[in-house]
Amino acid sequence: MKDLQFAEKLNSTQAISEAGKEMLNNYRAYVYSNAPTCAVVNAFVNEAQQYSFDAGVSTILESVKNFINENKVSWKLATACESINNNNSTFNYINKIGVQQVEKLLEMNENDVVSYIKAGSLKGFQYIPEFRQICKEVYKQNITETKAPNFTVTNPLSFVLVNENAQYFNVYGKTFKIENGKIDEAVCDDKLFNEVNALLEGFRRDGENLVVEFKSAHGDVLTFKVNENGLELTNNRGTINEKFDDNVKFMEYANMVSRTMNVNEKMQFMTLSNNISKVLENMDNVVLLDCVKLLESADGTVCAISEANDNVNLTVFRSYKYGTSTKNFDFVAEALNNVVKLTGIDLTNMFEDRINEDCKKNNAEENEIREQLEANKEAQFNIRRKKIAMLAEQAKNNPVKLALLNKVAKDLKMLENKSK
Repeated sequence: MKDLQFAEKLNSTQAISEAGKEMLNNYRAYVYSNAPTCAVVNAFVNEAQQYSFDAGVSTILESVKNFINENKVSWKLATACESINNNNSTFNYINKIGVQQVEKLLEMNENDVVSYIKAGSLKGFQYIPEFRQICKEVYKQNITETKAPNFTVTNPLSFVLVNENAQYFNVYGKTFKIENGKIDEAVCDDKLFNEVNALLEGFRRDGENLVVEFKSAHGDVLTFKVNENGLELTNNRGTINEKFDDNVKFMEYANMVSRTMNVNEKMQFMTLSNNISKVLENMDNVVLLDCVKLLESADGTVCAISEANDNVNLTVFRSYKYGTSTKNFDFVAEALNNVVKLTGIDLTNMFEDRINEDCKKNNAEENEIREQLEANKEAQFNIRRKKIAMLAEQAKNNPVKLALLNKVAKDLKMLENKSK
């Protein structure tokens, strides 16, 4: 809410229509004596949309909506926390205790909030409907995939472990860690982390589903589809269509089905079922890695570009010409240049935002000079405004001079706007 600066936006905007002025004044009066809340801002957005004909109202509405869209998950989480905290029902006590833990996420930026939710940070609060819905929306984000005649780029899946300030994930059998804004190759001794990531290699991806098949001795093909909502089991003849919400119910079904199988087939089926059960049980921690792009080219080369806030890792898993390697770079453009040398494939268009951010960091001295110039310019305008105010006070009984000073003040305002 502090970053939104809702009160400041209200006070710096002037409506054109009388209806728009009245609406803005109502919200100004409220925030004058009350701290802005998510509920108030959401109400403002809904009401302000009825005044789209008013350029002044449209300006602040666009600014507020842009902020909410840029922090979509964080905003929904903050709104949910606020709603739960304001519910004084005696049955809401346990939910409020949960909010005290969840609110810590709101101290992070949007990308980290999404990453932590995908990593299972809300797993222990699924009994709260508002948080459960947010989790579903986060996990339903579509898998990013780009295909071309000679390569594909995907966001891989991994079981993610969040340990204190570090986040561990696995790409193509290699473990990485993001800690304090930096990514590096790592070793994770957590048994569950290694077990689930090893099992994931036996599944193929189909949209939002993890799919594996089992061919029975009688020729039937059983297809298992696992996602965050549960497990669906079908066969090629259309005689089986079972759905399971959890791994316990699925294993009960698997044990029952295996009774009619011979010894070898039963062992294979139950081994696969146990693997599926383990993945299903831990789907809350199986995350689409939006910080990683896995490139697979037609010549068999496989490499991954993994991003952290302060650096980028390029790992080559397979290359007939260059072998395997892993290296960190300060800027993503350096990693992309190495990808071009390695494969002849230019992925620049996928990293435009990151490249722009890197350019800003790389031009720190230039940015400092620009900020100093802006500060000096603002100081000059402040001096002129104060001088005009002083002259206006001295000439308060002289309407002619006041009119002239008013014209000068308007001209100064125009100069300020042009300089921005």
